[in-house]
Amino acid sequence: MSAPAIERSDICAIVVTYFPKASCADNLVALAPEVGRILIVDNGSGAAAFAPVQAAAERLGATIMRLGRNLGIAAALNVGLKFAREQGLQWIATFDQDSQVTPGMVGEMTRALTSYPQPERIAIVTPCHVDRHLGFTVRDRDNEAAGEGWRVIRSTMTSGNLLNVRIATAVGGFDDSLFIDYVDHDFCLRLRRHGYRILEATRATLLHSLGAMERRLFLFKRVTVTNHGVVRHYYRARNRLIVWRRYKRYEPFWVIRDMRRFLFETVYVVLYEREVGAKLPMILRGLRDGMRDVRGPLTLGS
Repeated sequence: MSAPAIERSDICAIVVTYFPKASCADNLVALAPEVGRILIVDNGSGAAAFAPVQAAAERLGATIMRLGRNLGIAAALNVGLKFAREQGLQWIATFDQDSQVTPGMVGEMTRALTSYPQPERIAIVTPCHVDRHLGFTVRDRDNEAAGEGWRVIRSTMTSGNLLNVRIATAVGGFDDSLFIDYVDHDFCLRLRRHGYRILEATRATLLHSLGAMERRLFLFKRVTVTNHGVVRHYYRARNRLIVWRRYKRYEPFWVIRDMRRFLFETVYVVLYEREVGAKLPMILRGLRDGMRDVRGPLTLGS
């Protein structure tokens, strides 16, 4: 069966902010022609940092919800999902504050969905994520199937995705106990467990910033170093263990590949990143808490 056309008016962009840079306002301006409306969910930014975004939102007629404190990416996305459901919207488009759409991106994503043979099984349509500084494409190299303008992949990062509101609600939304990092992979793997699939629109491009990416030479091979902040290494290690435990029976191939990725990423931290003396203890603490099934925000000093 062919997919019904997705109207621009059916799409609400959810932009999650946390002390955004001034460039976030430009990202909102680029986003506005692609979607029917914009909801900005702010995770406790200060007034000065949020001022350029607020001014842009007022010019664009966007809705703002300020949560007052940092509840994490998953909780903010769930606020957006609830808003879209209450407004009777069929699709949300999820964005980080530092991502910028390219012209026609959403149109390419809807065309990919239309051309896929079983559109009713698609919960997420994702673009190709290109690092805006290096021009490097961040993507899952493996796919289950491919066609003209699309690939079926196992998981994707959150930013830039078109997400079916009905399906996302049916599987329980995002797991806010993870707070940040691996919220996206957990959600994708849960969708797959329920029989849904993630479709990459290979002709759609999102400019994205994943940490402060650098390309380095490792054993005669170019590798990518993300240079995430110290605390992010805690969440990435902790939540990886939680996600591995949840899906090892259902997605063993994905879990084994991610274990391998984790080992290499840790080696790259030691060899190439700054603040190694602070990052390695955070990785170890994350592994410890992951084994104990600790959830929620990190409490420093505990």
